[in-house]
Parts: sequence; C-alpha cells; structure tokens
Amino acid sequence: MKVTAYAASVGHSIWFSHDLGETWNRAFTPTGGIYNESRAWCVATHPQRPGEVLAGTDLGVYRWTTAGDRWDHLPSPMDGLHILQIAQSPHDPDVVFAGTRPAQLFRSGNAGKTWRRCDLGNSAECDFINTPRVTSIHFDPRDPDTIWITIEIDGVFVSRDGGGTWEKCVNGLKSPDTHNLVFFNDDNGDGRTIFCSTEEGLHKSRDEGRSWQWIDVPDAPWPYFRCIAKRADDSGVMFLSVGDKPSGEQGMLFRSRDKGETWERVDLPEPPNTTIWWIATNPADPNLIFFCTIFGQIFRSTDGGEVWQKMRRELGELRMIAWQPAA
Repeated sequence: MKVTAYAASVGHSIWFSHDLGETWNRAFTPTGGIYNESRAWCVATHPQRPGEVLAGTDLGVYRWTTAGDRWDHLPSPMDGLHILQIAQSPHDPDVVFAGTRPAQLFRSGNAGKTWRRCDLGNSAECDFINTPRVTSIHFDPRDPDTIWITIEIDGVFVSRDGGGTWEKCVNGLKSPDTHNLVFFNDDNGDGRTIFCSTEEGLHKSRDEGRSWQWIDVPDAPWPYFRCIAKRADDSGVMFLSVGDKPSGEQGMLFRSRDKGETWERVDLPEPPNTTIWWIATNPADPNLIFFCTIFGQIFRSTDGGEVWQKMRRELGELRMIAWQPAA
C-alpha cells in the first residue's frame, strides 16, 4: 500500500512524503495556494476522503485535494486565529470541529463551507501560557453525538449533544493543563477507561470523565506527559510521550501492552531532541506509526511500534504528523 504522510510545520507550512518519511517536499510555491512560510499547526485526514487533507494554520483553514494539486483557503471566523486542531467525524466527514488559540471551538456541518462557534464556557486566561488553547479534539468512539476536547490550560470538556452544550470535567485531575485522550473499552464490553495526559502525569476515568484518577508510570523521570495514542487495532497497545518540559531538550516514548495497566520504556535509535509532540496512527495499517518531536525529528515504525527508525530529514519546528493511503 502506498501512503502519503503530512507534517505541519511552524514556518514552512505543510510537508508531504510519498516514501514513508524518507524524503519530504512542499506544494509548488507559485501555484500551491498557500504561503509556504506560513505557520501550520495541524493536519486532518479522513478514510472516506482519500487524497484530501485539512490543515489549520495562522492564515485560516486550508484544504488540499490531490485532484486540484493545491491548497484552497476555506474562509471562516477562525481567520486570524491560530487553528491548532481539526477533527472530522468518523461517521460523516462533512462534520468538522476546529479548535484554536485563544481557546475556542468551531463546528461545520458542511465540510467547512460555514462554521458556528460553540459555547464552551471555558476560561479566557490562564497561568503560565496566559492564553488557553485547544490541544485535542475527539469524536467519541461509541456515540457520534459526543465530542471531547482538551484545553491547555483549562481541563477536559465534553458535549453529549453534537456540540450544543458542554460540560467541564476536571474533578480529580492534578492539573487542568490537559493534552490528549485515549479510549479503551473493557474486554467484556460493559465499561471503558478514558486516559488523559497532562502536565502532571497520566490520569484515567472510569465514569465518563466525571472523575479522574492519577496513574503512576514508574520509570518516567518527568511528570510532563504530552501525546497519548493507541495502536489502531484491538491489541490494547498504547503509546505515551514524556518530556522534561513543554518543548524541552529530552523526550521519551513509553508503551503499554495491556490498556494502560503497565508501562515500559521504548528503545529508540537515538534520543529525541525534545518532547515528542504527536503520534500518528491510522486503521488502514495499524503497524505503520510515526511520531515527531517539536524540533523537527521524525521517527517511524512499520511493525506496530516494536522497532523504530529515525528519518534522516529533519523539518524545523513541527506540531503534528499524519498519514493516509495514497489516493
């Protein structure tokens, strides 16, 4: 299977790779449709839209299509904001949520033609980074009308009516500096565990986010837990990135083989140069996984995360990596 990988770069727009991350290129400058030195924060793909990518930048939302061979700007109320996260419903790719800095959430029901702002009731200011920002968006794997988001620094929010109303879920969190979520169903199918990574470690909820419990990861030398992602199969394998601080100078990858019950440090071919910022999985091939550091390193595994290879090319400052089967 041929795939295309995408990397969102702060200062060099969106990079493309057609050879599993070995080499990278950008859209042709005169006709590419995007300023190639723009700051891009996120990329989103959907299995029902092969060859299409949505990107969040500091210039607005852009859509790439293989047929058009260019980025097209989608005007929205987010023009002028930092668009940090975009997610499409797994049930309907026309339903799109986008999160920004300052922390706001917008919904489109027509593939980005129009948008409305969701009323989260979130904080406008916070400690340390001053302005809260959306760090992840998740469509609930059980209920298409339930959407979860994390905000740095303001906690976890959930809507159970398609984005109409929102509930803040921070009871038990050591820190409202939340980064990402992972969902695991129990083996018997009755209940589930939701994991949340934060500045003060990993937490889990057994009651749909109403309360959280801190989890000890014994070998982690720092409490700053950034990205969590499960392998895109039913194996129970989950990955967790740990760093010495938000950008930092050191990073580690941890793996759980039992839905977060126990953890082991992953051997990497060389130390990550910063906190690992994003882990990219795709159900099209659960064995193909990428991750990127905030300062441009890209690592790849083709065996489900057992063995990793660092890509030769480094891409400056990165925020997200994703991939999809080539159109």
